[in-house]
Amino acid sequence: GRTRMIENESSNPRWHESFHIYCAHAVSNVIFTIKDENPVGATLIGRAYLPVEDVINGHEVDRWIEILDEDHNPIPGNSRIHVKLQFVNVTQDNNWSQGIRSPAFEGVPYTFFKQRQGCKVSLYQDAHVPDVTIPNFSLSGGKTYEPQRCWEDIFDAITNAKHLIYIT
Repeated sequence: GRTRMIENESSNPRWHESFHIYCAHAVSNVIFTIKDENPVGATLIGRAYLPVEDVINGHEVDRWIEILDEDHNPIPGNSRIHVKLQFVNVTQDNNWSQGIRSPAFEGVPYTFFKQRQGCKVSLYQDAHVPDVTIPNFSLSGGKTYEPQRCWEDIFDAITNAKHLIYIT
């Protein structure tokens, strides 16, 4: 989750915000990142780490956590952040397993990200499949299977693009 920016309260900011965050990956810590906003970007102040073992049992955690620098050393000034959180297993969420649904589509069970319009997925067997690798076999409607070629599709997309945003 991302909090709002606190202005004119640099020494003791208070957010008082609540989030419901799905976590779909294995983690060892819940990490709270504290930044200072700049005219362009933000400066990292530090991070506070809460071990997952402290929350995985489902009991509410309400504590102060020390803010550490990038080398995991305490930052000057005895800086801490107060957090209050509770882990809830996704199976206890009434909306879990309902999938993403619409009147025209039953949905995908056991998902929690919203379905978006206009998305396309291309499945590739490999990044590049030479013609001699795949035997010819027929599809319904008298068509022959032709594998997708990832690198050729990327090349075509870049060369035919009207605009290209390149981020490194």
